[in-house]
Amino acid sequence: MMTLLRAELMAAENWHLSKTIPITFLVGIIAQTFILGWLIADAQNTIETNSANIMRNQADIQVLENKVNDHAVMMGRIDENLKFLREYIEKQ
Repeated sequence: MMTLLRAELMAAENWHLSKTIPITFLVGIIAQTFILGWLIADAQNTIETNSANIMRNQADIQVLENKVNDHAVMMGRIDENLKFLREYIEKQ
């Protein structure tokens, strides 16, 4: 039993890459790993850029909403003035 365990340990220590695996396969795996890392980094950069753009757009939207509200108030005032002018002209 001891010799069997020892033989297994020696076999584990003598690990080597099989010569039946072509070098192009290894190069392909390494290249895919590199490209995957590059794509993940690029995606992270795109996410950060989009987050910054979203924050900027939210600020722009708030400014536009304020302007729209101001215009609504001005339109209400114009309508009231027109109503007053119509009433004034009709009385004459």
